[in-house]
Amino acid sequence: MPIDVSDLCCVNSSCSDVGKRAAGNVRFIRMTGKRRDIRFARCVTCRSEFSERKGTPMFGAKLPPEKVALIGQHLMEGNGQRKTARLTGHKQDTIAFWGRKLGAHAKNFHQEKAQNLDVREAQFDEMWSFVGKK
Repeated sequence: MPIDVSDLCCVNSSCSDVGKRAAGNVRFIRMTGKRRDIRFARCVTCRSEFSERKGTPMFGAKLPPEKVALIGQHLMEGNGQRKTARLTGHKQDTIAFWGRKLGAHAKNFHQEKAQNLDVREAQFDEMWSFVGKK
């Protein structure tokens, strides 16, 4: 049974098919990683080989994706680094590292996708906070 790689695209910036998903130019090569759960593919157009994690925050990661997602969810909910470290059982340095890495990826994704918007109306909600005096 062939492994589906239609959701992957070439990540070589000099390739004419860079970023084109389901273009038929990406072929499955092998499974890789400690648990053999990461797809490795080749672009037929430029012959470059890449992991499905290339260009994502998970490229070269030592933590499983589920744990990274949990860290990201806690930070996204507004939990601080110390609280997230206590809840996930990781060191605060690990939480800070993933916060920076996930944040940079989210910023790049936003910059790439949010272009040429025609905004006619915007709503700004007030943020209420309690200020205590001592």
